[in-house]
Parts: sequence; structure tokens; C-alpha cells
Amino acid sequence: MENKLTLKKPKKIVTLFIIALFIGLTAFATVVLANQGTIKVDASVVNVRTGPGLSYDIMTQVTGGEKVTMLTEENEWYKVRLSNDQIGWIASWLIENTEVSAATNKMGVVTGDEVNIRSESNADSTILGKVVNGTELTVLFQQEGWTQVQYYGQVAWISSELIDITESSTETTTVAVAEENSAPIQTVTTRSAGTNIRTSPSVESSVVATAEKGESFTYLSTKGDWYQIELASGETGYVANWVVDLSGSQTPAPTANITSLAEATIVIDAGHGGDDPGALAHSFYEKEVTLDTAKLVANRLRDAGANVILTRSDDEFVSLDERTVISNQSNADVFISLHYDSTETANEISGTTTYYYHDKDMPLAEIVNANLKQNGLLPNNGVRFGNFYVTRENTQPAILLELGYLNNDVDQDTVNSASYQSSIAEILYQSLNQYFIP
Repeated sequence: MENKLTLKKPKKIVTLFIIALFIGLTAFATVVLANQGTIKVDASVVNVRTGPGLSYDIMTQVTGGEKVTMLTEENEWYKVRLSNDQIGWIASWLIENTEVSAATNKMGVVTGDEVNIRSESNADSTILGKVVNGTELTVLFQQEGWTQVQYYGQVAWISSELIDITESSTETTTVAVAEENSAPIQTVTTRSAGTNIRTSPSVESSVVATAEKGESFTYLSTKGDWYQIELASGETGYVANWVVDLSGSQTPAPTANITSLAEATIVIDAGHGGDDPGALAHSFYEKEVTLDTAKLVANRLRDAGANVILTRSDDEFVSLDERTVISNQSNADVFISLHYDSTETANEISGTTTYYYHDKDMPLAEIVNANLKQNGLLPNNGVRFGNFYVTRENTQPAILLELGYLNNDVDQDTVNSASYQSSIAEILYQSLNQYFIP
């Protein structure tokens, strides 16, 4: 009897161990799943990029219906792991979120004195640059003794022996690059004349200096949407990130690389609103038809996958400055302001007009106007220069459309209809499709 009991004890221990192991593995799997999620591609074809923005290079594509593992989220972009274990970024507005739970970002701190950053995970690959001890890099993936990191808008590799992985805060970090001849680490270059340099990172703060177009400054740090820079006098100030370009001596900052309307950010500006009614027709105000038209345009573009921002979505007053700030801060690819015109004399003129201010606006203006002329339901008055605040102060490609005259009997009956406003939505959709062709 004693021998039989003795033989049963090991089996009982083994059984308990298996149960404990199963519970442990289940708990581990639960933790893993809590930090990751599955996302399904909604658009027919979606670009996977090397970083969270349209300025980053396309590394591959995934097709509609395909599912990928989501690792984290940043600025409306999902960091994903593909089926071949590649790490990339997908625009959140192009996918269907099925069970997303963001994981914690990880950072790596360089431990070597001067460490090579390479294009591939081997010691024979191209050296993209060098980083010094203490540099923090965003970590994407690790395999076989190599760590994949983000480096100046690129996916790059560093030996895992030379980087310590830590949990990341959400604050922006600066990448220090070892340079020859003591060249600046990074510079900020203004895109246009009269760029304001401010005392603090806010449009409300006072201006300490203004810069000319193409003027460069030493980059010091990042705070939100602002860069801290050093002026020639030695003073420091802040400049908005939407009015400048970044460049580094190793690799210049990438520029936007839009390949389709589905990747674009479009700002649609419904003119007037609130206590600013705009022009008056017999039975309605301009602010009403601009908003109705803007909503139809937004829906049409969103159906095509575009990221659309409305400067107003109801009958509220939005200042001209606020409208341009929305465009500039969102780094919009296109800004379109919708209006309906009026003249001192009724029935004096009819039709649509496309206005631009900067030379950079002309390609967009010409494409939109050509489609208004060919497919519009009203006469077309061509492309014209116009000194409007929302186009003049916009650093993004911007146009202002006058879509009919509210004191013209034919125009006002035409424009206050769903069919006319839908035709405008279709014209803008087709125009932007042409505009974003590579």
C-alpha cells in the first residue's frame, strides 16, 4: 500500500505542474494580446511606410482585407508587424480597427562611444550615419543580434550589443549625430519670407525675430509642434514645424510623398458661419450653402480614403486666422475654401471662379478650374489671383472657390440644391485624384 501511494505522488506533481504551466502560459498570452491587436486593411491597396507620416518612404504595400498586428499608435498612424516580421506604419484612416490596444513604445539608448547605423542587419551593409553615447532611438524590432530603429525618417539597424532597451515616455527625443569638422547636428530652414520666431512654442507668444525664405538655424530641441532654434545673435526662439523644413548633415528630412488621394490630408473650409452670414440670397445665406457643400465634399473624399478636416462642421464663427492655423498645423496637402459670390448689381454676372495667391497654388487651381469649366453646371470665369487671407497666409497649397452668385436669379436657384452641391463634390474628387497622380 505504501509503495502504491509513493508511486502516485510523482504523477500528481506532474499533473499540478502541467496545470500551473497552462495557467502561466494563458496569463502570458493574455498579457501579450493586451499589448497588441489585429487591424484589417480597409482600402484596396495601402502603403506601409518607414515612419508615422506621409513624408516617410514606402517600404511595401498590403492589400484590402489583409490583417496585420498592431504594435502602437502615434499621430493617427499605426505601427504594425507584417506577416514577414517587417515593422512599418499604416495610416489609421485606411484600416478597420478590430481589436486595437496600443503597446508601450520602446526606446534604446546607445552605449558605445561612436556607433554605426546601418541599412541592413549585418556588418557589411551600408553605413547611414553614426550616433554617439547616450543617443536615444525609437526601437522597432530585434532579431539575431541586431536592433531595428528609426533614424532620420528611415528604418535602420544597430548592433544589439551597443544599445540598451528601455520603456519610452511620450516626449520627443533628439538624435545626436557624430559629425566631422564640427558641423551642426541639425538645421531648421524657413520656407517663406517673414517667418516668425517666437519666445515660446505658441502662436500667442511674442515675436523675437523674423526670418527670410531659405534662412537656416541650428536646431536645439522639439516641443510639441514647435522647434527650438538658435539665432545668429545667440538668442534662442521657437518656430512652428509647419513653416520650416528640417535637414541633417547625414540624411535630410524627407518631404511629403503622396501617391494617392487616399493618403492625403485635405482641409475643406466652409466660408463664413455664426454671426458672419456672408452673402444673402432670397431665402438663404452664403454660410448655409457653403456648409452644406463642404459636408458633401468631405463625405465624397472620405469615401475615397482621404483624411478630411473641416474648419467648421456647424453654424459657428471661425476666424480667418484659425482657418489657416488648422491647415498649417495639420500639414494639409491641400486647403480648399468654399464660397458663393455676390455683386452690387443683381444678375450682373454668373458662374464659378478659382482664386489662388502663391505660385505653389497654381497647379491645384488649374486642375480644379479645368474640371469646373468642363463639368460644372454654371459658366466658368477662369483662374484669378486673389488676395484672400486664407490663401495668402496658408503655407500649404490653397485655393478659394466662388461657386456661384447669390444675387443672380439662375445661380441662386441652382446652387441651393443637392444635385449642384453633389456635382461640386464630384468635381473636387476627380480634380484631387488628378492632382495627386505621382
